[in-house]
Amino acid sequence: MKLFLFSAVLFISLLVTSCDVQSGIASKSVEKYVPTPTPEKTVEVVEKIDPADVVTVDTSAQGDQISINPSDNKPNLDCKKYNRVIINGDAKTFTIKGACRQILVNGDRNKISVDAFSEIVLNGYDNNVEYSKYVNGKQPVITDNSKTNSISKTEASQPAKPKAK
Repeated sequence: MKLFLFSAVLFISLLVTSCDVQSGIASKSVEKYVPTPTPEKTVEVVEKIDPADVVTVDTSAQGDQISINPSDNKPNLDCKKYNRVIINGDAKTFTIKGACRQILVNGDRNKISVDAFSEIVLNGYDNNVEYSKYVNGKQPVITDNSKTNSISKTEASQPAKPKAK
C-alpha cells in the first residue's frame, strides 16, 4: 500500500510539474507584456583633445546676450565675455570670434564659423557649423533638433609664418 501511495504521489507531482499552465494561444498573447531585455550600454568614443585646441575661459564671468535678427547685417560677431548668441534668420553667413557659452540657431541654411562654444542648439534645418577650439578642454554639448544640420571640428587657423630670407 505504501508503495502504491508513493508511486501515485510521484506520478501526480511529475504530471503537475510537466504541464504548461497556459495554452499556446494564451502564452503568445502575454508575450507582448514581457519586458524587453536591457540594451547593452554603448560606449561613447571620446576623441582625445589636443592641448593646442583648448581655449581657457573664465565661465563665471558671462557677458551680455548677443541677438541677431533677420534684418540685421552683422556677419562678424565677437564673444568677448563668454556670451550667449541667438541667431534668428535664414541663409546667412556668420563668423564668431572668441568662446561662446551657448549658440542658439533658429533658422535654416546658415553657415556659421565659430572659434569655440560650450553648447549649441540647432532648431533649424541644413545649417552648417564649424568650430576649431574646445572651451576649457571639454567637448561641446550639441543639440540638433532636426537631425539635418552639420556640425564639425576643423583645424585651428595657424598664424602665417614669416618667409625665410
